[in-house]
Formats: sequence, C-alpha cells, structure tokens
Amino acid sequence: MRKADPTTRIAVTGVGVICAIGRNKQEVWTSIRESRSGIGKLTRFPGETFPTDTAAEVDADLALPMPRRDAKRMSRTDLLGIIAAKEAIDQASEKSQLPMDRAVVSTGTSTGGLLEGEDFFFRRVVRGRERSRASRVLQQPTSAPSDAIARVFRAAGGVISNATACASAGAAIGMAMDYLRSRHADVAIAGGSDALCRLTYSGFNVLQAVDPSPCAPFSAERKGITLGEGAAYLVLERWDDAVARGATILCELAGYGASCDAHHPTAPHEEGRGAEAAMRLAMGDGTQVDYVNAHGTGTLLNDSAETKAIIAAVGTAVPVSSSKSYFGHTLGASGAVEAAITVLALQHQLAPPTLRLEAAAADCTLDYIPHTPRPMAMTSALSNTFGFGGSNVSLLFRMV
Repeated sequence: MRKADPTTRIAVTGVGVICAIGRNKQEVWTSIRESRSGIGKLTRFPGETFPTDTAAEVDADLALPMPRRDAKRMSRTDLLGIIAAKEAIDQASEKSQLPMDRAVVSTGTSTGGLLEGEDFFFRRVVRGRERSRASRVLQQPTSAPSDAIARVFRAAGGVISNATACASAGAAIGMAMDYLRSRHADVAIAGGSDALCRLTYSGFNVLQAVDPSPCAPFSAERKGITLGEGAAYLVLERWDDAVARGATILCELAGYGASCDAHHPTAPHEEGRGAEAAMRLAMGDGTQVDYVNAHGTGTLLNDSAETKAIIAAVGTAVPVSSSKSYFGHTLGASGAVEAAITVLALQHQLAPPTLRLEAAAADCTLDYIPHTPRPMAMTSALSNTFGFGGSNVSLLFRMV
C-alpha cells in the first residue's frame, strides 16, 4: 500500500443515518433536539425468551432504493447500510456527481447477515421445514454489506470490510481516510451497519451486560447496555477534490486514532490507557476539543474507564455525552452512527444530551450534559468508539 500523506485534508461531503430514532438524518436530529428516545420493547424475535426485553429497533417499514425482489437477496444489515449510504451519496452529489468508479466502500460490522443465518437454522433444524432458502446463509459474511453497497451504487474503487467488535465502524472510517490520503481512491463511502440478532442479544444477556431498563450511561443507577441496530455512512473526499467539483463541505475529518488495550477479552483497561492513546492520536499536537461524543455504553467498567481516559487526554472542562442513551448500542455500527451524530452536532452547534442521567456515579466526574441538548460554540469534537478485545478508535471532526 502506498504511504498515506498525513497533511492531506479530508472533507466530509455527505452524511446518512438510520437508527431507532429516525430513518434519515432529519428525523434523527429532530429526535435528538426533542430528547426523544427510541428504546422500547424487543419485538424482533417473537417467541424467544431472554432475561431482558428492551431494545432500540429500527422501524420495520424500510424505504428501499431497489425492487423488493432484489432486497430479498440481502440481509437486514445490508439493507440498513444501503439506506444510510444512499442518503450520504445523495447529499454529496447535490451539486455534481461523485466519481463512483474511484469510490471505495469501507464498512464496519459485527454481525453481518447473522440474523438471516439464524432464521435459516430455526426454520430448517429447529422447526424441521424441508424447504428453507439456503441463500439466507449466503447473506451471513461480514463482507456482505460493503459488497452490497458497492453493487447498488456502482462503487468500483474497492471494498473494505472491518470487524473489530464495537470499534468496527470507527476503524472503517479511519481506514477510508488512509485510502484517500494514499490516493488508492478518490471518494470513500465509509461507515457501518448492524442489525439485531439472537446471538448478540442472548450473548450480552449471558454476560449480564444488558440493563433491563433503558440504558443510563454515566449514571449512579446504570446497569448495562441497551442493544440497538442501525447504520450510518459518511462520504469522504480529499479537500481539494471536493472544492474542485463544487461540493458543499460539511466539516473536516481532521484526525483518527486507534489503539488496543492488550488487556482483557471483554473488559477495558481500568485506567482507560488505550482509550486515552486513541484520543491523543486523533487530536495530534495541541488540538482543542470542544465536545466529546463518548462511547458511553452504560456499563460500570466502560463508563468509569472512559471518564478517566477523557480526563487524561482532554481535561475536565470539556462537555461529554452519550448518544447511546437515544438509540442504544448499535455494536459494529456504533462508531459510524455516533460519528454522524457528531457531524450533525457541529453543524447545528448543539450538543446532544445524556438521557436518563439523574445523578452521575461517583467515578463519573465530568459534565455529561444531562436530559436536554445544549447550545454550544463548537469547532472541534471527538467521537469515541471502543470494542471487545480492547479495540479503541477516536475520530476528530472540525468545522471549517
């Protein structure tokens, strides 16, 4: 791979998002502004039994940019990704067409089409149906969402598929940044997608990591995560290329940092050392940060460790919030969904709050913007996303 030029500026020219609080960025931002949560009762797996029954599900009526017969060959994760990617591409193409022959698709996911694989198993093995569509199993690989988006939008510049647990989409955006800086591509459609499935829902319940009530990040009463689903994509271009084609530049992707705790299969380092390293790498030398969109899962260990990491990397004066309190933990897609929220926050100069934060925990000592959005003058903002295995990613966005 050719060496990336770190001085090359990267422009964000499109944003698309779908999650439990909206099917597009306008609906999502209205929910953020009105402090309206999308967390409710789990309905995705009828007849199943779990210790908890909360989830943040996307509206079942998906507006698809393709015939239904084509959609039947794709997984729910694919379809969520296609919807979000289309919104981002449409915005970036408003003034002139993107060079899709030089567009790379970079996706982070943790489940891929696992839901469809589960459906096949339950129909064929558990219920004993002789005729079950084997094509459902073909939708399972984590490479499928990038492939599907590339096919639908004729993005011929390459595909990247990243699966590093909950840090997947954040890393996919960072890798796309490197692709542009090394001139392997001229455009990147970068983000992530994940649908709810039985394995992740039951697995996190077995780990006792799911809050039976809607999650309350950084709260003294927090008991764990709320699982969600969704997708988000950013269109990224080299700054000079975006200017040359007359694109509207929304903000700059100014920095990317990645690290590994190298500590534990599931638990973060207690002092947040890996998270601190990722934030420092994203900020570079001396960048002032006005707001941090935290990973903020609502688990005892994560919220405590992230608080320590933010204090060490950024200080105690910067406001912080967890947008997962709106739409749950979208797992492999979370880094992209929260990056999209961060870009929208910068555009609207309004920081999302942390919902259900009545009293912060004793080990959570920052300003977490409780309950309602806060108008703020923001130039730079960090978006954090951390995953099992100690994977840490931080993205720095800057207004121009």
